[in-house]
Formats: sequence, C-alpha cells, structure tokens
Amino acid sequence: MLARSLLVAVVLVASSSTFCFTQNKFSDHCSDGRPLPFAKIEIKHPIDGTCGIEGNPSSSAPSHKQNTVKNNFCSKGAPQKFNPQMLIDLQKQTHIPMGQFKEPADRSMLTALGEGKVIRMKANLIEAHFADLGNGESVNCGKPPDSSEEENDIHIAFGPTADTQECNSVSGEISPHFRPDTWAKIGDFEKFDPATKKNIVNPQIASRLQAHAYRITGQLFLDASHEPCPCGTTCNPSRSTGWEIHPIYNIEVCKAGTPCNVDMDSDWISFDTWWKSLEQVQPVKPPHTHEPHEPSSGAGSK
Repeated sequence: MLARSLLVAVVLVASSSTFCFTQNKFSDHCSDGRPLPFAKIEIKHPIDGTCGIEGNPSSSAPSHKQNTVKNNFCSKGAPQKFNPQMLIDLQKQTHIPMGQFKEPADRSMLTALGEGKVIRMKANLIEAHFADLGNGESVNCGKPPDSSEEENDIHIAFGPTADTQECNSVSGEISPHFRPDTWAKIGDFEKFDPATKKNIVNPQIASRLQAHAYRITGQLFLDASHEPCPCGTTCNPSRSTGWEIHPIYNIEVCKAGTPCNVDMDSDWISFDTWWKSLEQVQPVKPPHTHEPHEPSSGAGSK
C-alpha cells in the first residue's frame, strides 16, 4: 500500500512538473499541427523557451485569458477585409469596462463582435517602436527593469495616410515569439534610450517604412487593458480604438507602380523580401518621449 501511495505521489509530481514545463514554453505549431503563419522566416528567441501562451504566471486569471488570445497565431479562415475606420467603428459597439486591471473574465461578448477572426487591412505606417522596454508586459512575462527589445511587442500605429495624427491611429502588434529578423527592423523606426527615457527617431528608416502602403494580416483583438486614447485625450498609448490586429500574421508592402489593391495579391510583396532588397541604413536622431504602454507598477501583475 505504501509503495502504491509513493508511486501515485511520484506520478502527480511528474505530471505537475511536465505541466509547468509546458506552460513555460511557446510552441511554433498549433494544436492541430499547423505551423505559424510566418513559419518560413521564423526565428527562435530565448523568450520562446521561458514564456508560455498565458504570459506572466503571477498575472490574474482575466489577464491570462487575454494573454492567451493575444498569443493566438492559430485563427483559421479566409481573411476578412478591414480598414482603419472599421476598427474605430467597432469600438462604438464595445460596451465593457476598459483600462488597467479591467480585462474581462468572460470574453464571449468580444468574440460575438469578431475577436479571434483573421482580418486583412491596407494602411500606412505612422509610427512604430518596441513597446514597454525596461518595463515589461504581462503577455511577454515582463521582467522589469531589464525587459529588452527581443522580449517585447513591436507596436505599430497605422492610418489611412502616413501623416495621420497618431491619436487617430489604429494599432497592429508584432509579437516577440519566433519574430522574423526583418520584422524587427520595423521597431527600429524609433530606438529607446534608457538613459533619457526617450525614443530616438531614425529618419532614414522612418522614411523608408512610410514610403509604401502595407497589407497587414492577423487576428482581430481587443486590448481591454487600455482605454482608447483618441485626439483630445492625454492617456497612453495614443490611438482611436482598443481594437487592433494582434498578433500580426503577415506583413506585405505595396509594389511600386501598382494600385495597392488590397484584394490583388500581385500588388504586394512580402516585407521580408522587400527589406532584404534594401541597403542598410544607420540610426540617427532626434529624440521624443513615449510613455510605457503598461505602467511599471502593473507590469508583473496583469
């Protein structure tokens, strides 16, 4: 009897250890065996072996649920065509509390509004940066004060034109999990200086990234951790809606000389191919401030 009890205890401990080990890893395949949408150019990063789909283990249950949606690379179906205004209009139909620590425990009302489906949007890039550097974010198992570019999302502000005000923008986010090297170049639009706590714009990279329209494909997601911050408000991040494309599944650039028709595959080239065709540029200035998206006091608890 004692031997059997010991055996049961060993099995339970082993099962628990296996579960924890699994939770701390991020798979590059869906549960049905499908690879990531960008599998051909994916790059493995240390975070893939230490931070699972639920994000920070110490975060709340609603945050775990939101992180699981944020980390969903496995939505199916043909992409539904969207534009920035449709994301803004969707906010008007969203009637849940939003803000830090207000993530809903039940996201069924968001699923009814379309959360989780694959969408495709034509837009121009307004601004981009690695978000929450030093601070960290729950979805990426935030590790303040040393959270680095490789461990954080790239936040992109999109709009109908590149000179759209950021407060009128909609967001797209590139996850750090298995992020392709070329996609990380988008985060170099601005570089964070930890000494001054300011982002330094690289005009050469910025001008290249803003010279073409983009076709972005990914999951429709509501970031309930932040209230929308449209023009006339002082909150952060500055944007017109909490609905965004997160995570991004594919990034394409409009081919020169084409009408950039979102429905015509022949009008678009993969960002990876396009970027590799360019000569390298060096970083330059000037700086401006960009507040963390997730306050340091809450980075490890959301």
